Amino acid sequence: MSPVWPIVLYLVVLCAASAAWQFGQARDPRPPFRPWATLVAVVLIGVPSMVQLVLAPGLQAAWDRNAGATGDGQIWRLVTALVVQDGGWIGTIFNLAILLWIGVMAEAGWGSRRWVAIALCSGVGAQLWGWVVQPVGAGNSVLVFGLAASLLVRGVLGSTLASRVAGSVGLLAVAVLLVGGDIHGGAATIGALVAVVLLIREARRTRLRPRGGSAPDR
Repeated sequence: MSPVWPIVLYLVVLCAASAAWQFGQARDPRPPFRPWATLVAVVLIGVPSMVQLVLAPGLQAAWDRNAGATGDGQIWRLVTALVVQDGGWIGTIFNLAILLWIGVMAEAGWGSRRWVAIALCSGVGAQLWGWVVQPVGAGNSVLVFGLAASLLVRGVLGSTLASRVAGSVGLLAVAVLLVGGDIHGGAATIGALVAVVLLIREARRTRLRPRGGSAPDR
């Protein structure tokens, strides 16, 4: 795959996720929303990333995804690889910006607890997929792509044609990335699967809840 094509597909996934969310929104007024999980994640990822870039460049090598080191017992790399960056200043700014952009929409759709579940499953799962396709690396973009894919699933199952088209286009781009051996394709696939599980669980709870019961736990 040409080096340009992954970038094009990344943009398709992210923009399609945003479009699927926007087109699927109800037009009635909504209560005030505070994206606490997204803001906390930006801080938890942003601070170590800045420390790595400014004060301790060796932090990346100590915390990044490294299949050999993880196999030797450094299990913490499955998580710490998400809070350091391998793309320098430009990559770090981009990764934090898309986390804020996609994260806020995903948290509005899923709620904070389910947001955390999707993000962690996608982020940690992507490290395992990375052992196959990219054994060494770092960055929070895989976490973001998992969240984006969860919005694509919601879009495909949405009530408007525009959201369904956007969701379908985005998931097609995810499939191309996955087949092409891109780590973001694996992360997005995990995010989509977690979204499906959560939606099935929500549907079952809705069917079993008595009339007048409380809304599903978010």
